[in-house]
Amino acid sequence: MNERSAKHAQFVIERIYGAKPDRVFAAWANAAWKAQWFQKAEEFDFRVGGREFSRGGPPGGPIYTFDANYQEIVEGRRIVYSYSLDQGSTRISVSVVTVELQAVESGTRLVYTEQGVFLDGHDKPEQREHGTNLMLDKLGEILLSKESIHKRVIDAPRDVVFSAWTTPELLARWWGPTGFTNTFQEFDLRPGGHWKFIMHGPNGVDYPNECVFVEINSPERIVLNHIATVHQFYITADFEDVDGKTSVTFAQRFETVEELASIEKMIKKANEENLDRLSEVVSSLAGRT
Repeated sequence: MNERSAKHAQFVIERIYGAKPDRVFAAWANAAWKAQWFQKAEEFDFRVGGREFSRGGPPGGPIYTFDANYQEIVEGRRIVYSYSLDQGSTRISVSVVTVELQAVESGTRLVYTEQGVFLDGHDKPEQREHGTNLMLDKLGEILLSKESIHKRVIDAPRDVVFSAWTTPELLARWWGPTGFTNTFQEFDLRPGGHWKFIMHGPNGVDYPNECVFVEINSPERIVLNHIATVHQFYITADFEDVDGKTSVTFAQRFETVEELASIEKMIKKANEENLDRLSEVVSSLAGRT
């Protein structure tokens, strides 16, 4: 057993990211986006007094529990939160973190300051600083990405989930964000085939769409090219069997980082709603409620 101790420490990490402060801020404030570079949250309430809670760890290794509360949020400029970290049932540290964002010529200067107490030798400030550096490196990679990536595990067999993407009657039931309906005009399911449809928004506005199927590999992958004069992108959907369930990875890749950045806040929410609707349709097919 480790000797009882409480070591207090502070470390400061600085990064320059080639993205504007509002985009860097959104990578902390949006649950789906943050899950691309941080442990996916089971609870995410980004407001002063709100909580972020997650559990995870390396395969076969210990489970770490991250439990944070937001103390101050200044849009686009500063985030302050306190958090505890447990290894299994053992509390290993308690910290206060300040994330500061400043616009610079090349993008954003981020200053991450953590002040913590590390308990009973279970973790060391040097190890925490190293892990945080890796985390902020990952954030930098995400900020430079042209892709918006979403993952979801659906409690249904892979062939059932795949059929919800390839059967027009089923696809029309869930495609698009909450409140949208669809009218399909053409659905030619083959490489080079066209998918033409109109998305009817809850505001009464119609949105014509056209895609070309690039790859269809049943039941593992579908690749689409969304053809448009604005916001042209590729969609790749990968389906992986996970003990009878299906892990869906939905990737939306744009031509430039700037184009993704211009609509990223909107599509993060929309794509998560899209996967919510897919899950509902698949659950009905699989006889689940």
